[in-house]
Amino acid sequence: MNPNKNDKKFKFKKLGYMETLLTLLIIVGISTLLYLYTSGYRLSRNDEKGTLDVEKTGMIGVKSIPDRASVYIDGKVRTATDDTVAGITPGPHELKIIKKGFNEWSKTIEVYEQLVTDITAVLVSQSPRLEPLTNTGAKYPSVSPSLTKLAYFSTDIEKPGIWVIPLTGVNLGLFRTNPTVVIEDTSYTKYSDGGEIMWSPDEKNLLVKSLKGTFYIVNLDSKTAQTTLKSEEILDEWVKEQNEKRKLFIDNSLVKIPQEVVDKALSKDAYWAPDEKKFLYTKQNGNKLEYWVYNFEIPLPIGEKTESLVMTTDIESPQPKINWYSDSFHFVIVEGDVENEKKGTVSLIRIDGTNKTEIYNNTLYSDAAFSSPGGEKVIILTSFKSGEQTDLYTVSIR
Repeated sequence: MNPNKNDKKFKFKKLGYMETLLTLLIIVGISTLLYLYTSGYRLSRNDEKGTLDVEKTGMIGVKSIPDRASVYIDGKVRTATDDTVAGITPGPHELKIIKKGFNEWSKTIEVYEQLVTDITAVLVSQSPRLEPLTNTGAKYPSVSPSLTKLAYFSTDIEKPGIWVIPLTGVNLGLFRTNPTVVIEDTSYTKYSDGGEIMWSPDEKNLLVKSLKGTFYIVNLDSKTAQTTLKSEEILDEWVKEQNEKRKLFIDNSLVKIPQEVVDKALSKDAYWAPDEKKFLYTKQNGNKLEYWVYNFEIPLPIGEKTESLVMTTDIESPQPKINWYSDSFHFVIVEGDVENEKKGTVSLIRIDGTNKTEIYNNTLYSDAAFSSPGGEKVIILTSFKSGEQTDLYTVSIR
């Protein structure tokens, strides 16, 4: 046997083992670096020590409606929505979202180690479009709990009474919707001469109050109405029905909810969001009235708070009329003395009080403005002629 030949074979095998081991080390090293990178770790140069340090970073997931808006972080453009920006130093950062033709959106957000702070910015057009939704007259509109239907009184020449208009669908407008009269005026009862409409939780009934104080219960399926002397009992029953579902939701929560919060959540004054995970409430602080939102979401979105202050007002001033926006993270608010001045300002504001953006500032005949289910339109009651009939109009915000 040739000893030189065996020695060569051994060296060749050893070289093969070395190459295999080196390849495995490279693969493991690259995989580890990729894992650390995607987990938020970054190399940073320490000029004082002259060393390279490994630091943990966070990420910001940025979405906007509409999308493809420019994203600025601490004054520098980083990407476009919808995208995730990685390698952000933990702590507060100034986030701006800018899209041509829309109002600028900005917010100070907190970034956390190895976590993604998700932000969805609702951008409002700088030139909202006003379009008619009705042309037969409308008064005292009331939106259903699901934001999918709107009831109102109409003095229409052919069919005066109580009407309901569906709000679903993208093309919401005068010639693209199908309002129906649910109860017509009779020779004995003028239903159209009403002052308030209240929805049942299942959206199958309306409790209607006339200007003279008479109450009617209207069945939307059978399109029948009857006088009732038990309006308070009916409302109490509806509240009880709704609270049973909400209490079950609270009881099944993975965290302990303080009894004080439970009492507020189940009170008549609590105003729950469409997603049934948040509610608005008020509390007096001296001569100020504070509007707060409590968020039951579990897990709580990164960067969101369990309790958020929306706004503070003087208790003696006219209070804003607040309705939830369709995403359950914003409100549509109406400010001003609409009842006396027939004018007001409609704005969109986030539940944490940031990014208050004016949508409409002009004639109003109702202190309530409603979001369409898709959130692309806000519905108001107005008129272009003083003393003429009022109608529902949509204000397109994008």
